[in-house]
Amino acid sequence: MKNRVYKTGKIFILLIMIPFCLWSESFRVNKVNVAIVEQTLGFETSVKTGINDALAVTLPEDRTFIEGLELKMEIPENIAYWIDSVACSVYSDVKPNPSEKQIDYSGTRSFVQTLPGKLSWVLQIPITKDNSLKKNKYITKVDTVIEPKNNKIFVRFQPVMKGIPEETLKSIIPITIKPLLIDKGQLNIELIPPQSQENLSLCTIYVDETPVDKTKKIFLDTGIHNISVISEDYRNENRTVRIDQAKTTDLKIEMKSIEPTLFITAPEGTQILLDEQECTQIGKEFIISEGEHKIKFAIGNYEITRSITAIKGKTYSANFSLDLEITEK
Repeated sequence: MKNRVYKTGKIFILLIMIPFCLWSESFRVNKVNVAIVEQTLGFETSVKTGINDALAVTLPEDRTFIEGLELKMEIPENIAYWIDSVACSVYSDVKPNPSEKQIDYSGTRSFVQTLPGKLSWVLQIPITKDNSLKKNKYITKVDTVIEPKNNKIFVRFQPVMKGIPEETLKSIIPITIKPLLIDKGQLNIELIPPQSQENLSLCTIYVDETPVDKTKKIFLDTGIHNISVISEDYRNENRTVRIDQAKTTDLKIEMKSIEPTLFITAPEGTQILLDEQECTQIGKEFIISEGEHKIKFAIGNYEITRSITAIKGKTYSANFSLDLEITEK
């Protein structure tokens, strides 16, 4: 008897599924179960749905790192026993915006498959064109990219076989939902011009010796990366950053003028002359001109003078200190 029902059901399934995948349709569900997904590594949420219900999964506004959605279903024994008795469909362009209060909808069925005759089933739904999702004997992948409308993915369950027992029609399917995140992170690089400039001159950015376009989002594999900024107008800058999965790393780099700079330190009360002019910029880096410079330190009756030849792209340090050394014999 079971085999006869199964074969009849298979014919009925084929008749209803072929047209459903070809054009928009109007339909009614018993209830819409709403789930909210966050763009967080390790995030999961769960719902329970009947076989005449629908599932509306709300994705975050920012889906930078989400490439798909995974639904892991625990199939009750009485549904698994009646093989191919319940269909799971994924819709696109659903109207109106799904909510718990709405039961009548229209939309295009982009995917449909009956629940398998086993106690669990994993369905993965890609939402980006360039995704790494792959199907295997444990995972079913929707072949069509489903673009979330109003940030929602709409999944419908319905019986598709005649003669299903009332017990099966009342079955509840627990579903665990989680976002599928890309195995990359994003790097935001902000180049800050020197204080003497309002606008930044042309710079070339390299990530692991490969040039990147700063105007576009920079996605990198997880791990350590070397960042270099090269310019004819500024000093070259090098940084090392760590990229974590599904996270954005902000890197601010203050560009320095190619003009030579000087950094002076001295004890309090020291008189400092730079090229015979009193210098008050102590303890901070400042720009000097190219060429020869004389620095004079004086404290009390003690004086010392040194000369430097400043060239582009170099920073010079002048440290004047008084030292007292005591030894024991």
